[in-house]
Amino acid sequence: NGAALALNSNLTSLLALSENSATLLAAVSPAGQITAACALYNSDGSLAKAYMGGSMSSLNATAVGYVFGIDGSGNVDSMSGGVNGPVNALYCDNDLQLVYVGGNFTSTVAGLTSSVATMRAMSTGSLAIYEAGNSTWRALSFHGLDGPVFDFTKVKDHVYAVGEFTATSDNATHTALNQQPINLSACTITGGNNAETDGFSDPHNIICTSGSDSAGNTWLMRDKLPGYYRIDFPFRATPSLLRLMNTMYEGRGTKSIRIEAAQNNQVLTMSYLDPTSRVEMFCSQTCPLPQDYNWHEFRFVDNAETLANITGVIVNIVDWYGMGGGFNKIELYQR
Repeated sequence: NGAALALNSNLTSLLALSENSATLLAAVSPAGQITAACALYNSDGSLAKAYMGGSMSSLNATAVGYVFGIDGSGNVDSMSGGVNGPVNALYCDNDLQLVYVGGNFTSTVAGLTSSVATMRAMSTGSLAIYEAGNSTWRALSFHGLDGPVFDFTKVKDHVYAVGEFTATSDNATHTALNQQPINLSACTITGGNNAETDGFSDPHNIICTSGSDSAGNTWLMRDKLPGYYRIDFPFRATPSLLRLMNTMYEGRGTKSIRIEAAQNNQVLTMSYLDPTSRVEMFCSQTCPLPQDYNWHEFRFVDNAETLANITGVIVNIVDWYGMGGGFNKIELYQR
């Protein structure tokens, strides 16, 4: 009965419908799709908020994390940034004012941190619960599931998740990795292509130090040459995390590294947290190291058999900033 509503056929549009009219509330990103929806209601039966999930990354040109809430006036609840992967299923528990979210994700965005050492300990594994009343994600008593969730159903007082999973994700890979340091002072430390500059040639300089990037506190390599920092353990260990702080002495620094097992030079696979997207990235031949004075963490991700037999690690300096590579600090942790 009213004027025609013009819609963009390339976008998924959200409409509010009344008896005689339709109002455009929002439009989802061109490449995004809504695959799940549910709603919470006020005590008088009116709509409080509808929740949508899918593969969308923006709503009305505003970034969203695969799931969001929206009321009848078009006000959007970003759900604290959403989750870090596609959403397949939603279930709204009106009695408890909870939104159950299932899909192909590993964490809520709010649960991601700047540390690869702790992010896996905070994993929600394809399952998350949003408390609509206070706009926060509920802490789970376990670390989610080992496969995607596709649906939810409620039977009496229990909500059940349905999907391609066989177990919860509670295992050793979801404990914080920086709990047990390796005593590097008890290890054999060797530098390859040590600098000839006084105060910068000793690879022991960067162990257990709080000193500034200066002579006696920093290890440098010779100009324009690759090199390595080798740590041989006095005992077999299972390394879990390598932490490095770069040097910036006179414009120098390490740009990329490659980690090898000392006993056979096997290249090890590592992971790190992308500083911009906060997504876990994987590397082997070249792992990037920013040129700043922040700690940068690399997780050992090879299988348990490979890591359990390691007698030491070699940090190869593949590329460098300025005249050559080096480090200001180093830490190594084990399981």
